[in-house]
Amino acid sequence: MAAQRPKPQPARTSNDSFRPSFDASAPVDVHARPKVDYLTENEVMKLIAGAKHSRNPERDQLLIFMLFRHGYRESEAIMARRDWIDLEKAVIWVERLKRGMSRYHPLAGDELRRVRKFLRARNDDLPWLFVSERCQPLSPRSVRRILAEAAKAAKLRHVHPHMLRHSCGFHLRERGHDIRMIQEYLGHASITSTQLYTRLSAKAFDALWR
Repeated sequence: MAAQRPKPQPARTSNDSFRPSFDASAPVDVHARPKVDYLTENEVMKLIAGAKHSRNPERDQLLIFMLFRHGYRESEAIMARRDWIDLEKAVIWVERLKRGMSRYHPLAGDELRRVRKFLRARNDDLPWLFVSERCQPLSPRSVRRILAEAAKAAKLRHVHPHMLRHSCGFHLRERGHDIRMIQEYLGHASITSTQLYTRLSAKAFDALWR
């Protein structure tokens, strides 16, 4: 029995290309990449509030805040030291890994108040900014646990530390900051890493024809 020949298919036109469904509530164009890798600023605030009832709320809330505000990698936050903070000048030295560019970051008023309150409550002379109950720097596992428990309390999806670094990048870009400035702020050795944040939300185009 002869093999059946496949039925001819109609020619594909340019109008047959895939069209993603439109979701007006999506903060990022959904055809570019699903929103699973970062949090909105409102979600970050909920995450911080979710750490309010942890065993060490002042430390955990500041950790989450600084992961977001400075785009820390998990390992960078762990190694941060108290003497890298200058309260008089309101700056913090951010030491970058992965051949990144280290530099001073400003401590804005809301963050500076959190840092002052946290340091006043410390009754030790340990050099690290974030310390465990065993008087050691926090471990990566501890950081992930802190975020997981805060996310659960805030009724958010699973949150991992690098999501907060991405959240920082997207937040700065949506505020209109230059991609080169974001590169230096996040300490990216290459602009290629920063180009992820050129994905703009739909609201970025609102004013184009007004």
